[in-house]
Amino acid sequence: MKKVRYVIDIQGSPRTIFSITEKNDGSLLLTVPGGSKAYSASTLAEMIAISDQTLLENCHKHISIHPSPISPTLTSIKRTIEYQERPENNQETSHHYSTGIKQDNQFIPVLFRICGDLSAQRYLVAPKDSDQIISLGAFDPSKSQLKLMVVCSGIDKSFPQDPEQPRNRREDKFNHFTLTLIWSYLGQPSHPQAIDFFLQTKDRNTPMRGLVWQEIYNLYNDLDLTHALQYLKELNIE
Repeated sequence: MKKVRYVIDIQGSPRTIFSITEKNDGSLLLTVPGGSKAYSASTLAEMIAISDQTLLENCHKHISIHPSPISPTLTSIKRTIEYQERPENNQETSHHYSTGIKQDNQFIPVLFRICGDLSAQRYLVAPKDSDQIISLGAFDPSKSQLKLMVVCSGIDKSFPQDPEQPRNRREDKFNHFTLTLIWSYLGQPSHPQAIDFFLQTKDRNTPMRGLVWQEIYNLYNDLDLTHALQYLKELNIE
């Protein structure tokens, strides 16, 4: 198995943002460092504020991207949240079925993540010697907020760099997929918790089509701006 660890430097110390493990069957497993907590809300304002900390539940989270060899058209992306302290219903799963790779030869948004305070101890993970380390540079979470989107495409499909988009971008190839990472910063302190946006489809009979690269940028910009405006509102910054 191949493991790629994406890190960012904070005060001279590399912090793990997330990792990608490529399994023997070609599927990709996206994980964040342990110690995650989950919280659901009906509005973004509630997600940012989280006025009741007791609603946060300890959990493990991961997203898996599957080649789905049986289907000639679909790629399956699955998000799993496991709650350690629930006696019942301790696992939640969501699916994103897409024709984006096999049928459309375009791009699939996997995850948009507003990173929390990456200086927290749980992001200080010692990599194994076999891990491939990819650094996104450095930043100060007391002054900035890291946002990123993971995008998936076929092995021969690359995401173009648009000079009109002020976004950082990098591309990594795996056996069955190409992953593109797009990221940027909000010039305000990171809030403690991360916020994830995961697109879901009802079932495999209602798959989402692939998005062209311009639509990916539009989606990124829409989510980025929506969060920024709400976060600044919470901070009472006009």
